[in-house]
Amino acid sequence: MLTLAIVLCYLLGVSVLLLINRKYTLAELVGYSFLIGIGIETFFLFLLDVVGIRYSQGVLIGLNVAAILAINGANFRSLVQLKNDWKAPDVSLKNINLVAVFLFCIIGYLFYAITVKNLFWPATEHDTIGSFDKLGRIMAIEGKLKISLFDYNLEGAGGVYPPLYHGALAYVYIFGGITAKIITTLFFLSLLTTFYSLVNGYTGSTAASFFSLALMVTPELFSHAALGLGNLPTTAYVGSAALATFAWIDKRDRKFFWLGAVLMAFVIWIRSDTIVFIAAALLVIAIDFLRTKNWKDTLVYSSAAVSPFIIWNLYLKLKIHAAQGARFDLGMGYNSERVTLMKNYISAFLFGGQHGSIDGGQLYGMAFILFFLFILINAGWMFKAGVKKTLLSNLNVLVFFFVSFLFYASVFYLIDEKAQNAPISSLMESSFKRGLFCFVPLALFYVATNPVSALLFEKLEKFRTGS
Repeated sequence: MLTLAIVLCYLLGVSVLLLINRKYTLAELVGYSFLIGIGIETFFLFLLDVVGIRYSQGVLIGLNVAAILAINGANFRSLVQLKNDWKAPDVSLKNINLVAVFLFCIIGYLFYAITVKNLFWPATEHDTIGSFDKLGRIMAIEGKLKISLFDYNLEGAGGVYPPLYHGALAYVYIFGGITAKIITTLFFLSLLTTFYSLVNGYTGSTAASFFSLALMVTPELFSHAALGLGNLPTTAYVGSAALATFAWIDKRDRKFFWLGAVLMAFVIWIRSDTIVFIAAALLVIAIDFLRTKNWKDTLVYSSAAVSPFIIWNLYLKLKIHAAQGARFDLGMGYNSERVTLMKNYISAFLFGGQHGSIDGGQLYGMAFILFFLFILINAGWMFKAGVKKTLLSNLNVLVFFFVSFLFYASVFYLIDEKAQNAPISSLMESSFKRGLFCFVPLALFYVATNPVSALLFEKLEKFRTGS
C-alpha cells in the first residue's frame, strides 16, 4: 500500500504540473511533482481534520483519485496535445556530454549510498523522536491532526509547526510504513533535481551537474539526507520556490510564475519561521512590480505565499489554542552581548572559521565561501562588462539572500531563552546551523549563473567539443 500511496502522490503532483504547463524536462517532473504532490496530501489531512473525518487509506485513496481525475478532466484538451509535444531524444554518441555523464555517475552513487544509510538507519534524532516522528505516528493511529498529545503538552516543539513535514510522515504511516524515512530520500531527490533543472536552464548540463554535485556534497546537508529531520525538506521547498521565482522574473516563462507561487505557499506550510523567505520573496516581487505594474500577478503570488501562514495561525488559535509568538521576546531591545555572540557564530558559518564547537568549513564546505568570493569577482567584473549589466546580473538572488538572512538572524535574536528552554549559544549551534541549509541552493545558484562562471564553463565546453 505504501508504493500505491507514493505513486498517487506523484500522479497528483504531475497532474498539477500539466495543468500549469505541458512542457517539462524529466528533472522538473521528478522534482516538482513530489514537492507539489506531498504538499497537497498534507493539505488533505488538514482539511479532513477541520471537517472531522478520520484519516484512513480508503479516504485518502478516494481523495487522490477524485482530485487526479478532476484536474486531468479539466485539463483534457491540453493533455491530448502531449503526443504532439513529445519528441524522441537524440542519443547519438557525438551529442552525449561525457563530463556531465561522469558527474551524474558520482551523484547517482552518492545518492544510492546515502539512501541505503537513510532507509536502514532508524531515527535517533531528538527532535524526530520527541516531536515529528511521534506526531506522524499518532496522527496515523488517531486519524486526526489535533491528536491527544496536545491534551498533555507532549507534542514537542514541532507541535505548533505547520503540518507539511509531520503530515508527510503521517501519510507514510497511514499506508503501512514501518518507518517514514523514505520521505527524506524523496525530498533529497526533489532538491537535487529541481536545482539541476533550474541551473541547467541558464548554464547547460556540464555546469548544472557540477553545481548539483557541489550542493549534494555540502557536508552537513548531505548528512541530513540520512536523518529524519525537517530541515532538508524545508530546503527543498525554499530552494525550488526561490529559484523558480527568479526564473519567472528573468525569463517570463509562465510556468515558473505558478511554480514559484505554489511552492512558496508550501514554504510557509512546512515551518512558520520560513516567513523570512516569504518576506524576501514579496520584496523581490514588489521590486519587479515597480517595473511591470502587473497588479494581477503580484496579488496572486502574494496571496498564495501568505495565505497558508494565516490559515495555520487561525487553526492554532481556534483549535490547538497555542501561539507561535509565545517563544519570542519582542521587547528585548539592543543586547550587545547577544549581538556579538551571534556575529561570531555567523562569521564561522559563512566564512569557514571556528567559534564554540562550530567549524563552518566542515559544515558547509566551500558553498558560502564561493558565494562571497564570486560577489567580489562580480564587482571587479564591472570594469569589463559595464556597471549596469553586472549589477543587474542575479540582483534578485542577492536581494533575496541578504534580506531573508537578515530576517532569519533577527528571528533568533528575538528568541526568549527561558521560553525556549535553551541558551542562544545552543540554538546557534543547532537550530540556526540547520536553518542555514536553505541558503546553500541560493548561494550555489548565484555562483553557477554568475557571468564569470558562465565564461569559465563556456571555455570548458569549447575545449570539450573541440570547437
